[in-house]
Amino acid sequence: GSGMWSVEHGPSTNDEVNRLKRGGNYGWDPDPGYDESVPMTDFSLPGKQIGARWRSGPTPATSGAEWLRGDRWGVWQGTLAVACLEGSELRIMKFRNGKFIRQWIPNRLQGNYGRLRTPVQGPGNALYITTANGAGNDKILKVTPRR
Repeated sequence: GSGMWSVEHGPSTNDEVNRLKRGGNYGWDPDPGYDESVPMTDFSLPGKQIGARWRSGPTPATSGAEWLRGDRWGVWQGTLAVACLEGSELRIMKFRNGKFIRQWIPNRLQGNYGRLRTPVQGPGNALYITTANGAGNDKILKVTPRR
């Protein structure tokens, strides 16, 4: 993905992936008593509200994200790998021209390692993912493309 993107963890709903623009407003109403049944971006407020490129519905507790680079990733090359804490999963999101197209949740990275915190691409284009389980039960996972 080109430009700057953010991955935001909502209260109990509406986690978001946003493509950031100077002066844009992607946030929620900071007032106490926020109604979690409505989207975080309130388009009725004055300003420059910009809708999310992806929104979750019930929260998987999105955390860190990394764009996958390298031919060895095949159809996942250029996708956004998003770690999820509550969902204990990695979501692979495909965007085209800034618009969300689809997502995959690899079976091996769904519920097997606990809360996934941050993915970072490293040497050989491998993806390293930290967990956030606490009590000395944290790991760094190494994920490599099949090819």
